[in-house]
Amino acid sequence: MLEFNNNHYLNRDMAEATSTEYIELKRSVDLLELGMFITRLDRSWEDTDFLSQGFQINTLEELHALQETCEYVFVRAAKQKWHVEQDSQPDERDALDEKIVYINKIPIAQELNHARSAYKHACSQTAAILDSVRLNGELDVHQVNQVVDDCVDSILRNDSALIWLTQIRNKDNYTAEHSLRTCIYAVALGRVLGFQELELQNIGACGLLHDVGKTQIPSAILAKQDNLTLEELKIVQQHPAYGKKLLISKAGVYPGAVDVAYCHHERLDGSGYPRGITAERIPYYAKIIAIIDSYDSMISDKPYSQGMTTLDACRHIYQCKDTLYDKAILGHFIHFIGIYAPGSLVEMNTGEVGIVIETNNDEGIKPKVLLILGSDKQIKNERIIDLKKGDITFTNTIYAIKKSLSNGAYGIKIEDYMDSIGAKA
Repeated sequence: MLEFNNNHYLNRDMAEATSTEYIELKRSVDLLELGMFITRLDRSWEDTDFLSQGFQINTLEELHALQETCEYVFVRAAKQKWHVEQDSQPDERDALDEKIVYINKIPIAQELNHARSAYKHACSQTAAILDSVRLNGELDVHQVNQVVDDCVDSILRNDSALIWLTQIRNKDNYTAEHSLRTCIYAVALGRVLGFQELELQNIGACGLLHDVGKTQIPSAILAKQDNLTLEELKIVQQHPAYGKKLLISKAGVYPGAVDVAYCHHERLDGSGYPRGITAERIPYYAKIIAIIDSYDSMISDKPYSQGMTTLDACRHIYQCKDTLYDKAILGHFIHFIGIYAPGSLVEMNTGEVGIVIETNNDEGIKPKVLLILGSDKQIKNERIIDLKKGDITFTNTIYAIKKSLSNGAYGIKIEDYMDSIGAKA
């Protein structure tokens, strides 16, 4: 059931709940669950067989009846208002802010099959969006919104499935896939931050369009196999200005996406570009996308370099907290992604090798892992272990992750194990 949790967002010493009231949230009937309180339908109550106007879903029969009768309904969710002490350092959203605690509606195995086709379609759609901008300057805003909506819907059902799929990378189509991955990470982080659904759509659009200005950069420079020259680097650094110019002229584009396209390479200490502005002038959404953009760039293989492991990328970004990146946002991001992200490859303390299936968000260092290779690095009978539960190794010690591996290590391609994840998770 949707509710708000003070511990999830602010430290006990930083804030206290001062009041509780309720708000209505529009929900697709596919996202309903037992315990939710229905306040309104998408049609008149008199046109249905429901006996009362407003009720709590207590049985599967009631849930199925709603799904058969309606396309969407309105549910009641608790809202808390926060008073933040003067000596605390809250994020830049209003001190009195509505934050929702979401829960996964379905298991990752169930969502993964749907997410696999949705991700493939979204990749082709994103490439088409950017190709259209590159070739004729046209941006299909409806197509942008469709891609973002599909990402939001999947992440609201389960926040690990699409994150898992982002580990499957094609460096030959880097800009489009990087844009989509940034959208997915942004929506998932927004869910953790308690954004309402409209905010999730907005931050998703910011992520998808943040690099749209690169469509104006010569392909030969973007695809160059060697390090860029100083002159080429200056050309690439014009893409935020190009992005702003492109988006500001397009009707229907979320206005915040213009700011993000222009400011996602700015840094808190003023060392970024294109303007070298400092923290107080950088939009909040741009600070979010700056972290995600950097993280995904670090873990991606490029024509001229191999990507870092997720652990090394998290370490690198964290070393730059409060100088380059916002510390509060960064803390939420690392907590949500886990230092061992879904879909990443890890070696256990036993020498066995596996793929992280799902993070336990309250304990990011103790995920669920699908073991694939034995300690001799040979294929073994696959099985899932849950580090949070303290699963025991074959030597009667507790399993732990020894180190993070780059995708492709020991010949393991994560896309080859999607069916195993779907069957076993």
